[in-house]
Amino acid sequence: MSSSVMDPDARDVRLDRDATDALSSDIVRERMAIMGWQTIKQGLLTLVHRGGGSARSDGTAGKLAGRKGPSRIVNREGKLQICLNQISFGKRRRYLRSPFTTLLDLKWRWTIVIFIVGFIITWLLFAVIYYFIAKNNGDIEKHGDVTHTPCLRNVYSFTSAFLFSLESQHTIGYGSRSPTSECSGAVLMVYVQFIVGVAVQCVTAGLVVAKLQLGKRTSNAIIFSKRACVGKCNNHVCVMVRIANAGTAELLNAKGSGVIIERHTEPETGGEILSETVIEFVSDNGSSNLNLLWPTVIHCQVKTNEGAFIKRLQNVRTELILIIEGVVNATGQNVQLRTSYLPHEIDVGKQFIDISPQLVQTPGNGSFYYSVEFEDFDVMVADEQWDYSLWSPRNA
Repeated sequence: MSSSVMDPDARDVRLDRDATDALSSDIVRERMAIMGWQTIKQGLLTLVHRGGGSARSDGTAGKLAGRKGPSRIVNREGKLQICLNQISFGKRRRYLRSPFTTLLDLKWRWTIVIFIVGFIITWLLFAVIYYFIAKNNGDIEKHGDVTHTPCLRNVYSFTSAFLFSLESQHTIGYGSRSPTSECSGAVLMVYVQFIVGVAVQCVTAGLVVAKLQLGKRTSNAIIFSKRACVGKCNNHVCVMVRIANAGTAELLNAKGSGVIIERHTEPETGGEILSETVIEFVSDNGSSNLNLLWPTVIHCQVKTNEGAFIKRLQNVRTELILIIEGVVNATGQNVQLRTSYLPHEIDVGKQFIDISPQLVQTPGNGSFYYSVEFEDFDVMVADEQWDYSLWSPRNA
């Protein structure tokens, strides 16, 4: 029977290591708490005023402090995360001045609900009117009396009134129910319902067709790389993002631009102000018209003060918003696609690997086609030409 005895020096090393790990965990927890507060503080932004190129957060910090706020102004799907609090009723009425545009902004599930409810409400409304017309004329009590001339033939209950309303609005004309000249009010209601029915059909059909032509207005129509990078491009420091067309329809006259949003603390009031810097993204050859026939890398060239520019992008209070605008070839619809990158999503001293289309031969019939390795869409490598005096991992 043997026993093992730990060396005193090894035991001291182990104790020192445990103490170091405990201290490191305390430091990590402290840093995570600080970062969490910074994220919540960034999420307190509720109003952006674009008129003067800067914005100021209003006094809604107390309302939002108890819930998790957005850390981006534009999320990765391209949707704005801006809440207009304490807006006056007069300003809210502006949304009602263009109801068709407001309906277009609704999601598809609400559009379908409006489409169905619009018809059901008109059917029920006129069914109630026809029922009371028939009841006031005695058609319901005297149903089957051959000596009685009804206002509406074969309308003797609410169900039959609803069927008459449905048949009249859509001009079905089964033949068993029809108005007579006995009551002018019934004839007038049939005329009114015909006009209302045509209007409801035109509005609902136009809304559905317009939304179909509108297509995807979020970044789902264009695939953006999960991360951006800063590296050397054409012997200049450039901010690079890879994009690709996600659908079968071609995006014509595509142009790219970006907005750098920086949060600053106002010394006098302690509130946050936002400053924006507009930049332009171009293709590899420097053209403002982006080629989206295959996945491509677009870049923004930094012409002066490269180090200061990179420092701005790596600031935790900075957000890079990328905007792609173009025309969908299939519908002729203008679209704007957006996404955003936070500092931890921008890698410095990196380059996207080349995934240009490669000519491949089909094994079966020997025909040729071009293939793109899409699995490498987000893959980056270290930039061999990067000048680490501008920025290095030690600066992060």
